[in-house]
Amino acid sequence: MDIISRPFSAVLLPLLVLPASARQRPNILYIMCDDMGYGDLSCYGQQHFHTPNIDRLAAQGMRMTSAYAGSPVSAPSRACFMTGQHSGHTHVRGNREYWRYGQTVSYGANTDFAVVGQEPYDQAHAILPEIMKEAGYRTGMFGKWAGGYEGSVSTPDKRGVDEFYGYICQFQAHLYFPNFLNRFSRQAGDTAVVREVLEQNIQHAMFGEDYNHRRQYSADLIHQRALAWLRQQEAGKPFLGIFTYTLPHAELRQPEDSILQAFRGKLLPERTYRGDNPSRYNPTPEAHAQFAAMITRLDAQVGEIMQILEERGLAENTVLIFTSDNGPHEEGGADPEYFNHDGKFRGLKRSTHEGGIRIPFIVRWPGRVPAGSVCDQPFAFYDLLPTFCDMAHVKTSKAYGLRMKKGQLVASNPSDCFDGISILPTLTGKGRQRQHDHLYWEFHETDMLGVRRGDWKLVVKRGKPSLYNLADDLHEDNDLSAQRPDLVRMLIEKIHEDHTDHPLFPVTLPELPSGN
Repeated sequence: MDIISRPFSAVLLPLLVLPASARQRPNILYIMCDDMGYGDLSCYGQQHFHTPNIDRLAAQGMRMTSAYAGSPVSAPSRACFMTGQHSGHTHVRGNREYWRYGQTVSYGANTDFAVVGQEPYDQAHAILPEIMKEAGYRTGMFGKWAGGYEGSVSTPDKRGVDEFYGYICQFQAHLYFPNFLNRFSRQAGDTAVVREVLEQNIQHAMFGEDYNHRRQYSADLIHQRALAWLRQQEAGKPFLGIFTYTLPHAELRQPEDSILQAFRGKLLPERTYRGDNPSRYNPTPEAHAQFAAMITRLDAQVGEIMQILEERGLAENTVLIFTSDNGPHEEGGADPEYFNHDGKFRGLKRSTHEGGIRIPFIVRWPGRVPAGSVCDQPFAFYDLLPTFCDMAHVKTSKAYGLRMKKGQLVASNPSDCFDGISILPTLTGKGRQRQHDHLYWEFHETDMLGVRRGDWKLVVKRGKPSLYNLADDLHEDNDLSAQRPDLVRMLIEKIHEDHTDHPLFPVTLPELPSGN
């Protein structure tokens, strides 16, 4: 059978005897770090450092090897996760910034922006926290929002999040010792997202030597708020936690502690980075040590989350997921070539080649997901919303006019849509896994598109298509478009079917080849 007519192969897993807790709706805790590449964990092949806690998570659950982000950059990738739509349909398709257009405000001697954030999510389309909150879940989000600027129609307080702490704006997250973080707590009586000024930080400059005296480290502050929220959760009261941690994104800076010192002088040749003030990336003389230590710090944080779930008696009924929002970056002094030395994938962040969109993805659900399993089922972020609804037994939504039909969300509004398919059968081995005809990506900044169907992958750059067979060319080196014009035409037709024009995020569509 020709591979183009064969759907993605289903993964056969052993059926499990379900514990009593399986009759309950599970808690869902989703940890998504920032710009971690596929090979940046030791359970995915990293050799320069080790990630024992995340490796343990993989040993207790399922490690996915063909998981894909929604987009090769932050805001649109998160939008695909939140909306259940691919980047040809979802409203947010790029890192459109609003801080550029606002007035400024002073924090000590530092000048910052009065309004910060990105393009808002479409208010008419339901997003994940809204759906889960309507279903009775407690919702907490800690880290990056990137789904609407301050004061817009789409901030956590307006989109179903009960508790938020972190960065509304992903540009603000370039500083690990920022002037402020954002907070919203429904429990504490907040009526809107507010800024919490970091008083020690603002006594020192945002860039240069004086920056070294700042002590309030955002990654630790966000993690501690997330742990405090997690400790409040009780068995029998389901929760959705979305921990969008900023590590290991640039800038490559962190506290002077034992985690960093363990790598000093060890990852040679070391890399020096002089900094980029407009981008808010401070300089560092030890980019390799900083990067390794940041992932090590993240691994320790995952270990603390796992420990609290055990202590609170929540681990058995919690779906715990760890992943990254897109491929590795080379900003702020980062050196993906050094750390991903095996060169398995081509491309980085901002590319629709495999390196920009294929990501680590680990799922643990005791008694439901087989421990120590590895799965090659391809899926993308927009599949997670229907998967979470499937896990939580969300079949219909009166408030948002949607229903689950054969593992896919269907909107009652004909102008709305969901593109994802639940992958719950793949995770549990129970039921038949529906398959995508293809997966789709687009990104306007680099003017790139991508389509995967079976093992075939079409990458389009500025309207020019290239065709690859991932079965024997995972690095996407051999363009087969001249040999297989039939495939090229078919995949270009998929692009024209999937893409809807967007005035803010234009891309160049490839022309349909002539002939049959």
